[in-house]
Amino acid sequence: MNYKYNMLYIRPWGSKGTYQEFPYKPDGMNNTIPDHDAGQNDVDLDSYTNTAGKTIRNRVRHDVKTLDFNVPEMSGRELKAFFELTSDVWIDCYFFDESVWGFVSKKMYRSATVKYHKYYMDDTDPLNNQYTDIQFGFVEE
Repeated sequence: MNYKYNMLYIRPWGSKGTYQEFPYKPDGMNNTIPDHDAGQNDVDLDSYTNTAGKTIRNRVRHDVKTLDFNVPEMSGRELKAFFELTSDVWIDCYFFDESVWGFVSKKMYRSATVKYHKYYMDDTDPLNNQYTDIQFGFVEE
């Protein structure tokens, strides 16, 4: 498979199957050039600044990779499919990482926080509802 550097590919963690293109395009469903925020973060536990102005950090992990998405809109069917696609605890994400200037495979999970605005379009079938400003992310193990 020819991987595009501007796409995210996923598969269930531990699967030996092929990666599939992550179907959600943060700039809009019809955009051919997807966009997402990527970064590396430090994870601290109980960091604080003492009275002398010195920050005390309890470093838990360093350079944790994150991929953050903002999808403009989804139907109820698409949101349901998204939750099913990302329901595994661990997801194998394959993407171009600028910090090593190459493709990497990372064991990640979908963040517990998924935010969206819900518009009730059909009071008998939630699959027909509309959702906008869907925000979610993947975080490295």
